[in-house]
Amino acid sequence: MSKPLVIVESPTKVKTISKILGPNYIVKSSVGHIRDLPRNTKSIPSKFDSKKILWGAVKPEKFENIYVIPEDRKKIVSELKEIADTAPEVYLATDDDREGEAIAYHLKEALEIKGEPKRIKFNEITESAVTKAMSNPDTIDVGKFKSYEARRTLDRMIGYEISPKVRDLGGAFISTGRVQGPAIRLIVEREEERIKFVKSLYFEIKTSCESNEVNFDANLKKVGEKRIATSADFNDKGEKTNKDKKYLDKNDAEKIVEILTNSIAKISNIKQSSRSGKPPKPFKTTSLQTSARSNLGFQPKKTMGIAQRLYQEGLITYMRTDSIRLSDNAIKASRDYISENFSTKHLPSQPNLYGDTKNAQAAHEAIRPSGDKFITPEELLATHKEDSDEYKLYKLIFNTTVASQMTDAQGVTKTIEIEVTDPQYSSLTLSISGTTWTFGGYRDLIKDATEKSQELPDLKENDEVSIVSAEKEEKFTNPPNRYSSTSLINKLEELGIGRPSTYVSIIESITSVFINAESSLKPRILAMAFINNFMKPHFNQYIDYEFSKSMEDDLDKILESRDPEKSKIEFLENSFNTINNHVEHYGVQDPLLLTTVNLPFESRYVVKTGRIQGKIPYPYLLRDDDFKVGLPPEISLEEIENEYIKELESHQEESLKKERVVSKCNLCSASIFIKLGPNGGFYIQHGEKQKGVRQAKCEFKNLIGPIFEGEDPDTLTKEQCIERFSLSAKNPKKVVEVGDWTYSSAVGPYGGYAMKQKNRTVFDNEELQALSKDELRELLDDEKNKAISNYLGGEILKIPKSATKNKIIEMINNHYLLDEKYIKKLSKEHLVGLAKSLDIVFYRGRFRMKPEDATKDNLVNKILIEKKNKPLENPRDALTIEKEAIMSLFGDSVEV
Repeated sequence: MSKPLVIVESPTKVKTISKILGPNYIVKSSVGHIRDLPRNTKSIPSKFDSKKILWGAVKPEKFENIYVIPEDRKKIVSELKEIADTAPEVYLATDDDREGEAIAYHLKEALEIKGEPKRIKFNEITESAVTKAMSNPDTIDVGKFKSYEARRTLDRMIGYEISPKVRDLGGAFISTGRVQGPAIRLIVEREEERIKFVKSLYFEIKTSCESNEVNFDANLKKVGEKRIATSADFNDKGEKTNKDKKYLDKNDAEKIVEILTNSIAKISNIKQSSRSGKPPKPFKTTSLQTSARSNLGFQPKKTMGIAQRLYQEGLITYMRTDSIRLSDNAIKASRDYISENFSTKHLPSQPNLYGDTKNAQAAHEAIRPSGDKFITPEELLATHKEDSDEYKLYKLIFNTTVASQMTDAQGVTKTIEIEVTDPQYSSLTLSISGTTWTFGGYRDLIKDATEKSQELPDLKENDEVSIVSAEKEEKFTNPPNRYSSTSLINKLEELGIGRPSTYVSIIESITSVFINAESSLKPRILAMAFINNFMKPHFNQYIDYEFSKSMEDDLDKILESRDPEKSKIEFLENSFNTINNHVEHYGVQDPLLLTTVNLPFESRYVVKTGRIQGKIPYPYLLRDDDFKVGLPPEISLEEIENEYIKELESHQEESLKKERVVSKCNLCSASIFIKLGPNGGFYIQHGEKQKGVRQAKCEFKNLIGPIFEGEDPDTLTKEQCIERFSLSAKNPKKVVEVGDWTYSSAVGPYGGYAMKQKNRTVFDNEELQALSKDELRELLDDEKNKAISNYLGGEILKIPKSATKNKIIEMINNHYLLDEKYIKKLSKEHLVGLAKSLDIVFYRGRFRMKPEDATKDNLVNKILIEKKNKPLENPRDALTIEKEAIMSLFGDSVEV
């Protein structure tokens, strides 16, 4: 008899939920989305006239989306359909958010499920939550799906209508979106605030004191009756803003230091006040990201990846939420833990309740440990190492959840004022403050790591104080800090732009081309041009914060509508009319103006956004006589100053004198040039591209060659130049072929390197030969190898019992063949999954990057070709390295 089918979206959940439901259910994974919009016009089914389809995916009548099953998902759909056709019941257990609802809807449609499938939702993967959901199934929430569908359609609409115009800025990698635009605007406007900011000088005076054989530090707070001005008492124009404050100049500061040093003072006043510390609120997505960044140093993307794993293991509740509400079960679990591990004073008489914002999704609750009784961090050590990221994040979530249900911390804040009388300034008042916590409350479990306080000396009024030394500290007001990933996410949430499930992807989508995100989010020159030259003059509405928020609210209203389909159509009609109107008014713009950014001071130069290479724009300075000076790609407008320009200009003028034509190529009529690169180095170039002129065929056509450091470009001969063309990354110098491996050398942007490459295979043939027949069969049962098989679309490999060892190896190699045609058809999502399963490492320049950040072409290339690089100590070695030396770099034996 067939069994009920439960479909989840993640393979990781299958094991956990199968254990809960037992052998009477079949639990399968859809491995994410099984239907999607066509990737391009070529993917539109032939029954539709592609010329009449909007944005490559939408039928004009009622804005109805066309959905297709991608080639790499057809096998999964076929397998699920076969089981669903005979299953007495089908339960769709995808995540409880818009994305999960969309997957459930697409499963219903693609599997052609008879009748209405049962939609089950749970906020945590625990036995009680799953069994309760199974006992109380729901139906697919059409409103939630239509809200999701409207978002996808709107994103397509903006992508197809506005993004092609954005490319007037200079590249196919430039695009915009309904949320990316406002995010970039925030970063650009913060940079403009920094550029306009006028620094102000102010002084602080610190002293070292002694009283009753106790040493302590104190700061000057008042001169006469006026408090000392701090950075808060200046505006961004450098103007003084508080007439009641004393603004110390250098002369004042030096005199006061002289007066205070070795003087005798008295305690003039001691103030005490009670202080209470409120427990932290439970985590929502944004506050978890912020806390993990400040406490653990995790970037938002890393935090969400770890949280996803904890959720799938059944350890925490769903991690994409804008709610800080705790369920009754969670409150009870927290209070039980407090009762068992702390005093009665640590447990409030009534639970601490936390309210949500208006837009929070009522079905969700805060991120917390799962279950009716929490697994403690100590218990988690049985399965996770103490230094693991999972343990660290779980402990943070556990402590914050429990602490949110504890009593306030109680303390006393004491401020001691020390007075020195002086005829010129009347009196000089020093101050020292500190808090003594008399009852820890929640702080006995979790403390603020950033809190700093010095121990106060036990002093009384009129006690004498010796000021041992005093020193002035010259300080300047600081411009507002650039956004970090977490502070930008918090700002977007504050403005009502984006939702918890989208914040990390927003940051990812704007980095590289627009934003340099190595530490803080620093706008590239291209970002400044994008906002000020393109969006504000022509598409300002789409970066307006209030408009972006209202658009999010309108999308949410579709979810709550009585007729979600009608609401979706009305929303998309209005959006299309508005966008179409803006696009028509855009007309034809001058790319020279769009790509020009003026310096914030008078200059003969402007900054040009530059060419985009590897998704990174390379800006340059352009003088009014067309003289060009290259700039580093990471530079911001704030960092370009007059002195810096003069230095670059002088160096560039000297270097340009060395550009020349070396000779004509022996194989064609093209010239061989010595050229100055955009970043100040020299290189050899074959021929020049000229508009309307076809270049002759030549094996060296468009190749470039390196000029080594310390080498005088004036001395290079024609023969040397031609030899260097064999060191181009496009045309590396082949040193030797050994077995399947080819060893080559080349010179790239970061120096000389050796490489070995071959066609990638999933298994090493020698390693397979070393295994027994039973071990070979076990190899196929490995979860990772099953995942690879799934990505490659192969059926389950069944090995006949009678098969010889060589036959088994042959079957494995054929089954796991990385076929180029098939690999190129895979979606990016599945290429990423396959690359991860194959443990492929990706780099951007010299830095490692996530497979998700690689281009599709890069993913395909890395999956098909196994390549290893080794740096050469001296780039010149790329010219002369031989078989033995290059193989030894990789630790390979020459006899191989």
